[in-house]
Amino acid sequence: MKSKWPTGILISLSLALGSGLPPVAAAADDHAHDEGAPVYFDFNPQDVAKYDAVVITVCGLSFQSIPKSIFERIFRAGEADSATETNLLGAAAPDQDELLINAAQKTKLPDTYVEDSVNAMLANSGKHYMVVPLRWDRIISRTAEAEANIQDWLPQVYAAAQANHKPLYVFAHSWGSVMTRHVLAELAAKGSPVHVDKYITLGSPLVPANLAVKEFDQLELGNAKEDYGESVRKPANVTLWTNFWAKRDVFSNAIPAADVNYRVDDDADRYQELLHAAIKALKNPFKALKDLRNLKNFSIWHFAYMLGYHQTFPAINVQLDLDIPNADIAPNAF
Repeated sequence: MKSKWPTGILISLSLALGSGLPPVAAAADDHAHDEGAPVYFDFNPQDVAKYDAVVITVCGLSFQSIPKSIFERIFRAGEADSATETNLLGAAAPDQDELLINAAQKTKLPDTYVEDSVNAMLANSGKHYMVVPLRWDRIISRTAEAEANIQDWLPQVYAAAQANHKPLYVFAHSWGSVMTRHVLAELAAKGSPVHVDKYITLGSPLVPANLAVKEFDQLELGNAKEDYGESVRKPANVTLWTNFWAKRDVFSNAIPAADVNYRVDDDADRYQELLHAAIKALKNPFKALKDLRNLKNFSIWHFAYMLGYHQTFPAINVQLDLDIPNADIAPNAF
């Protein structure tokens, strides 16, 4: 099957997979806009009639705007699953930890990474949907400003979809799910007519299981933090909320308020068991430990919803290839 991904993303992904590190985008930043505006909106209401549905996409934060100290806590929290593994961690070369943390923080996908993935999924599944990206500069300090603009523009897209009798979907990754859930709840509280037929969240930190992510959320959300965590509620203007998460993506979790929670990394469990067995057998345990750390690399899993997961584990002589976008996300989201 011919890939729909831009060449730059594929090259970056290939380099990342070859090194066992998370994907890092090309040096050029794909900002085709003025840097002063936090959100970029490109929508022609007249185009809606040509499609079967409208999908709004919102991407997450740039990892570069997250403090390195947060990455260090996330990476090391709960890393060891056994006493044997704990002992080996103390003896293993610490440089790999630092390498993975630095690579994660330097990860920079184009600002179009979500819309590119959705367009590819729709093309592969033969669906004729209009994708409307609500882009922003992905800097944490711009969250409130981005939310304000999304709240202004979302009703415009809804009005066009409603006028043409087309369903409206919102597809949000990572911090984009935090912003869109808040905006939808605010619109519902104000009595806005906006209604979303399908709300799709991926890698959402709305109900974080990881303590470091939870503290980061509370710090950044300020007075709005009561809207998150276990108290998060499904917006009243959403018909179906489907949440995709991965156990190894520490930014994500199952969300009790969602109608459907779909875990995408189940297939990795067997490989983790094999690596644990290799470590306990003490047959080249450091090689197996390195593979295990790559298997648990949260930054790779955090983008696997869009890029898929492809890793080789030399210690057990196997390769794990998961076409998550087309096998898991597309058939269960749209």
